[in-house]
Amino acid sequence: MPIPLLKNTSISKKLYFTIGIMAVLILIEICVLGFALSTLSSIRAYVNGEALWSKAQRDASMQLRLYAYSGDDEYYKSFLRNLSVPMGDRQARIALEKPVPDIEAAKAGLLQGHNHPDDIDGMIKLLLRFGHNPYISRTINYWRKAETSLQKLIPVSRQLHLAFKSGAFNDNETKDYIKQIKNISAEIAPAEDGFSVTLGEGSRWLEQMVLRTLMAVALTVEITGIIIALSISKNIRKGLGSIITVAQRLAGGKLDERVVMKSADEIGQLAATFNTMADHLQNTIEQFKTSETKLRSFFDSTLACHVLLDKDLRMLYYNKASVEFARKHYHHEVRQGMPVEEWVQANRREHFVQNCHTAMDGQIVQVEIPITYVSGESYWWSLTFAGAYNTDGEVIGVSYHAVDITERVQQESEIRSHNALLKEIAFIQSHSIRRPVASILGLMNVFEADEWIVDQEGLTMLKAATLELDNNIRNITDMIHEDELSEGVKSGKSAIKI
Repeated sequence: MPIPLLKNTSISKKLYFTIGIMAVLILIEICVLGFALSTLSSIRAYVNGEALWSKAQRDASMQLRLYAYSGDDEYYKSFLRNLSVPMGDRQARIALEKPVPDIEAAKAGLLQGHNHPDDIDGMIKLLLRFGHNPYISRTINYWRKAETSLQKLIPVSRQLHLAFKSGAFNDNETKDYIKQIKNISAEIAPAEDGFSVTLGEGSRWLEQMVLRTLMAVALTVEITGIIIALSISKNIRKGLGSIITVAQRLAGGKLDERVVMKSADEIGQLAATFNTMADHLQNTIEQFKTSETKLRSFFDSTLACHVLLDKDLRMLYYNKASVEFARKHYHHEVRQGMPVEEWVQANRREHFVQNCHTAMDGQIVQVEIPITYVSGESYWWSLTFAGAYNTDGEVIGVSYHAVDITERVQQESEIRSHNALLKEIAFIQSHSIRRPVASILGLMNVFEADEWIVDQEGLTMLKAATLELDNNIRNITDMIHEDELSEGVKSGKSAIKI
């Protein structure tokens, strides 16, 4: 589950936040590690200090007994030097047990106790931090008991020293002093042993406590880092997964799918941009479909055949007229990818391919030719070959258009026939009809003369001119009638459409 505070934070800031948290946790881990090492080092220093304390106590007792036997002042001085070691430790303990610990006095006492200067600060901190711990508290109690017993040597040593100075000293007194020293040493031994045992127990407890703390901090660092990393990774993966899912649905045709934005980071911004792109894509496709519908409606409403071929002369697009034409004359269905060999007759395929290549070279080819099909029907076609280009101006194929011009060619033929007939009628009018008309007009002029006398020759000439005129008029009428019959027959054949 994503961290709510990081939901609307940018990915870069999330990464910085993760690095910052990890750095803080690592710093804490280093501090804990430093504390652990320091504490363990301090425990080691106390163990070493206990050994120095015990050795100094035993040496002091031995030097005092030797002094009792010999009366040599060097043994007494050695006793005092050895005694100063536990007395220095005592000074440090008392200084630290004050309501306001006297750190300087404690340092001086530990130095007097022959502890290493580098260990002194750690020993003081350990006693202040864990002085109330049961193990450390018991250790200190044994420390006090041992010091109390050890202090008994001081008055004995002073009495012994005064006795040697006064000279009043016999063997019995010597034995008595030696016995006292031995008894004091025997009294110290249990407290010293208890100090060692409880110090060992305390050191083991502290070691385990430090290791558990160190382990807990290490686990906290690792788990926190993993949780933050997984949270951020899950957030990013979930956002990208939603975008990918919607993209796949869009690719499958579900154009109304949109990404649900759940954050304001870069993934959310990407989702918003993706949704805007999807809206634009949907609008573009809808506009394209509308344009395609209009264009297809336009092309399908025409009687001309329109075909778009690719550069290999395979069908990419065709209209309804092309489908109906193929069914009628080739008895098969056109389809996308159909090669030119399947729908162009073999006897004109070479010229067709040549015209297509010419069109792809940038020239528009327009031809009008008659084509006779296997059914025996003949049609005149106006064929146009033009190059097809994409939006970058690259040639992608050929746009082929075929328009049935059979009716127009027939009409032109009829017009030419009518024109020939009119020319022939005009010729007859200008030559054959004008001659008898001229003859009749000439006779009329003769008839109108005052001295004209009707005779057989004149009537014969008039009759001959009139018959010639009637015959020419009959010829013209027959020619017009034959032309009307021919036109009716032709109009019956011109009803075939593609």
